[in-house]
Amino acid sequence: MALRRLAWLMMSLFLVGLTYILLTTERSASKWEMTSKQTEDQRETLEKHVKQERNPESVVEPPKTHSAEERNPESAVELPKSHSAQERNPESVIGSPKKRDPEPIDPMNPLKGYVGVPDESKQLNMSCGVCAFVTGSGRMLNYKAGNEIDQADCVIRMNEGPVVGYEEQVGSKTTLRVMCFQTIYMVPMNATIFAGKSTLLGWGPLRDMDTEKGKAYQKLKELQISYPDLDVYKLTEDRMRYAESVFVKETGRPWKDSGTWLSTGWWTMMVAMEICDVIKVYGMTSDDFCKNHPNDQTFYHYFTGSKYPMEDYRECQYQKRDQNARGGGHRFLTEKAIFARWAPLNNITFLNPSWNP
Repeated sequence: MALRRLAWLMMSLFLVGLTYILLTTERSASKWEMTSKQTEDQRETLEKHVKQERNPESVVEPPKTHSAEERNPESAVELPKSHSAQERNPESVIGSPKKRDPEPIDPMNPLKGYVGVPDESKQLNMSCGVCAFVTGSGRMLNYKAGNEIDQADCVIRMNEGPVVGYEEQVGSKTTLRVMCFQTIYMVPMNATIFAGKSTLLGWGPLRDMDTEKGKAYQKLKELQISYPDLDVYKLTEDRMRYAESVFVKETGRPWKDSGTWLSTGWWTMMVAMEICDVIKVYGMTSDDFCKNHPNDQTFYHYFTGSKYPMEDYRECQYQKRDQNARGGGHRFLTEKAIFARWAPLNNITFLNPSWNP
């Protein structure tokens, strides 16, 4: 009896233990299944999220910055455009740096390098709307442009080109005169071109413009003393080097290989582009004019006479000779071709004779 009761008790304990094990296992399995399902759901959610990020169609991109071509004129408010050289209006220009080609020596101070004589602390300060750039060509005698030239805000002349006696053809007004070192010490001190209120700008190599021994510089000092109404300036070495570098950039040839002296026309055009909004050039032909007019006999200068050493020079022959010189000549035709390229960028027109680049 006692033995049967013990067997029954052991069987009961075995069944209770087995039930406990089964219940625990089922619960763990259920828990594991739930955990696995959650993990799988999370993984699917993550993969879906990653796929969305990688799909360019589902990505919300930040707004694009529209270019000028993409802007809708009706909805976009554009900033005011700066005037280019070709669009310059003398009435609307307010002292901002001019945008042009070639680039100025200093965008914020384009007249840097034009200094006073003898006071080099003084800098040229000149600004003009419309400029008449009067050459010394004999072609000036073919036109009675004097009144038209005098209507310009500023009249720029070169070297010893006289006014007295030629007013009908070249006008009577002079604002700025650009002279090379040779002309400076060649022209007499009492020449009428120095009388009256105007500005004289001299250029030349260091040996001639040296403040101690330069022959041309000493003459400029004397002129400043003798003519109080004449404002005298010169080009610094830095300004000379800058203008030469522009020529090199335009031609693509190293300066030492160019075999040229830049002409007074080059220096005059450079300063004109820096002080003028509109430039009207009188008497300058295109670089191919003489080629197309082989029999042209126009004199190099409109002024002739015994005191002018170039009275017998014909313009085409003289320019062709210098263009082909191995060294020491002016590359007139090359300079004219460069001026033609600059013309639409700097409001330059050519008159008497009229031609368009």
